Parts: sequence; structure tokens; C-alpha cells
Amino acid sequence: MRQTQPMRRPGFTVLEMFAVLLVITVLISLLLPAVQSSREAARRSSCQNNLLQVGMAVHLYHEAFDHYPVQLHGTDGNVTPGKDNDRRLSIFVGLLPFMDGNVLFESIQSELVENDFDEMDMWMGDPAAYNAEMRVDESEGYESVAESDSETKTQRKYFPAGGPEPFTQTYQPWMIETSPLRCPSDPGIGAPGLGRINYAACLGDGIVGCNTGPFVDRAGTWVFDSNMQRQCEASMRGIFVPRVVTRKSDVTDGLSHTILLGEIATDLGDQNRFTTPWFGASEAELCENPVRGDSNTEPERPMYWIDSPKLLTNTDSSWNRGMSWADGMPLHTSFQTIWPPNSPIVVTANSDTASGIFSASSRHLGGASVYFADGAIRFISDSINAGDATGSIVCIGSSNPPGSESPFGVWGALGTRSSNELKSFSLPDR
Repeated sequence: MRQTQPMRRPGFTVLEMFAVLLVITVLISLLLPAVQSSREAARRSSCQNNLLQVGMAVHLYHEAFDHYPVQLHGTDGNVTPGKDNDRRLSIFVGLLPFMDGNVLFESIQSELVENDFDEMDMWMGDPAAYNAEMRVDESEGYESVAESDSETKTQRKYFPAGGPEPFTQTYQPWMIETSPLRCPSDPGIGAPGLGRINYAACLGDGIVGCNTGPFVDRAGTWVFDSNMQRQCEASMRGIFVPRVVTRKSDVTDGLSHTILLGEIATDLGDQNRFTTPWFGASEAELCENPVRGDSNTEPERPMYWIDSPKLLTNTDSSWNRGMSWADGMPLHTSFQTIWPPNSPIVVTANSDTASGIFSASSRHLGGASVYFADGAIRFISDSINAGDATGSIVCIGSSNPPGSESPFGVWGALGTRSSNELKSFSLPDR
């Protein structure tokens, strides 16, 4: 009798299973970078849309007031902390009404009761919720001092109209993070930031006056000074000049050739060179020979500073890049076209009010986006022609006297409003 062979069920051998797993692994390794790249491309596109929205707000502001918003503006004259804002607000405060931030702007312009900010966290990162809550609570005590009776006003502490100093952590409007001012590629969030920001005003290719404008501080009041005016006219060559009104008519190099705004990365507490400032040179020394502090970097991680007493520090690490959208000091909301994007930040003193070199930066690979005064957006490579990185800054007393072409190549020329350098350069692609 013939014996029947048992039927074999089809299936994978161990060898075949490992072969399939190997193929899947190879496919994943090939596709994952493409997926990550597409995600970053989407984030970069979203970032540029945010920058476009901010740029459009600047143009709307100019249409409304016939001049650009002023970097370092506000109230001063009161030496009591919290009673004025030291004339150091950023352009972004004035742009709020043109960025769907009317309610937040109106609250800043009112005398707000200090102890009405007990539920600050519920609005962090969500200005729409803040706006809605402001509307709801107007009848429940979240009112301006002008609306409360005189007896209550004398008994309660309050913030002045226009807001206190932008570093005041108990003033909730300064703590709000507005989504159009944040880059989706930047992971920085929350403390020690007082409302983080990823976009900044371009000051051109100079240093002198970047933190004061043509003013000097005398007993708590910023007073116009003719010597500082001459210094600023020589050195502050960008569209934005601190504490000075500028207009489109001042941009004789052409709106399409002049940077208005750009990206900055916010600090992550990791001593990154383009978000953590290093100090060690006076303003005069820095103007004559910009020092990048390369000898203070980690040998195996050249994008990071070594531990050093020369790193800018304060008790809560808020003296780092992009930590306060309302603060007009250059560390927080300005940049220059001296060194190319993603270069170090070098300051002249251990203070967030110091002058220095403040580079554009981003969390995107290889460069940063900038917004031109004609509305165009370009991604600028960190390998852009930036001339001589150690060249003297254009200023009074410099080997590059006032009126000189920018010593910082195409990048420097793109930052100046009326220096007529770009005739010999071609613009970066859009």
C-alpha cells in the first residue's frame, strides 16, 4: 500500500523572514530621511509664512502712520521700577493691531491692575484665548484702572499705560507668546523666556548706537545727545534705527535690495554660540576688530561655547537670544548683517542692554530666512558672501569711515538702506 505524503503548508522559512525584514529595514532607512526632510520643508514654509505676516504688518503700520515702527520706543522719566518701560519696547508691540492682536494691544495701553494676573498660565501661547478671556472678564474685575473707582485705585498696585519694563515677569501681556512670532522648527518653549520670539528687526551693518539710538541715559530719562546722533548717523545704517523714525523714502538702495526683518533662534540653555552671548571686548575694540571668540568654543563641538565667566549670565538665564518679544534691546529682537547667519553673538558687557554683534540665526539647516522691504522672502545661506569677518565696522574713527561701502560683502550690503553697494553684487535667489 502506498503511503501518502503529508501536505506541506506554504510559509516562510527563517531565512526568508530575515530577508524580508532586511528589505523593510533598508526601505525605512531610505525613506526616513525623505520624510524628515519633507517635514522640515513644511516647517520652513510655515516659518516663512509667519515672517510674511509680520512683514505685512510692518507695511500696514507704515501705511497708517507714514513711517516704520520704532525699535526702542515707549515711556521713560520715572525712576521707580515698573512705572514706565524705559523706552525699550520693540517694534512688535506697535505691530499688534496689524496682526490680529487688538485686544492685547489695548490692554497694554491701559493702566492694568497688577494683582489681576493670577491666571497667567491659561493664556500662554494662545492669544485667542487671552482675547476671549479679556472680553469675558471685563465685568468681573479684569478692568483698567481708569474704570475702577478712585478708592480702589489708591489701594491697588497697577501697571502704567504702555506697560512696565519689558523684563517685568509679573506683567502678563509681556509673557504672551503669539504664534505668528514663533518658528515651528524652534523647540524653545516657556521659562526662562518672557514670551519667546523668532523674528527680529534689521539694524544694518553697524554697532555703535544699536542699544541706545541717539540718546543717553541721564538719571532715568533718555535724553537726545548730538554726539550720539552723529555716531548713529554713521553706524546705524539699516532700515530700523533705535529710537529714530524712519520711512520708505529713506531706503535709497531700493526696497528690493534692503532687508527689513529676519530670523533668530531662541536659546535652549545649551551654550550655543548663536543664542548664548559671549562678552570680552569693548565697543571700540569690537568696532575696529570684530572678535568672534573662536578660542572659547568646544574643540569637538565648535557651535558651542566652553564653560566660561565670559558667557552672559543672570539669575534666570533670560539674558539670552529671543527671550522677550516686547523688549527692543538688540539681544532680544534685533540683528545685524555683519557676520553671516548662524554666527556667534558677541557683546560688550555682561548685560542684556549691551551693544555688540547680534547675528541672524535659525533652527533650519544651513541658513535663515529674511524679509526684504519690498515684501520678498529669501532663505539666506550661512555661506553667503559676508566679506571680511574681521573688517572694521563703519563708524566715526574707524578705518572704514562714515559713508564707506559695507566691509561685509553681499550680506552687509543687503542690510544697509542707503550705501549704494549692491551695484557690484548679484542678489541671492528667492
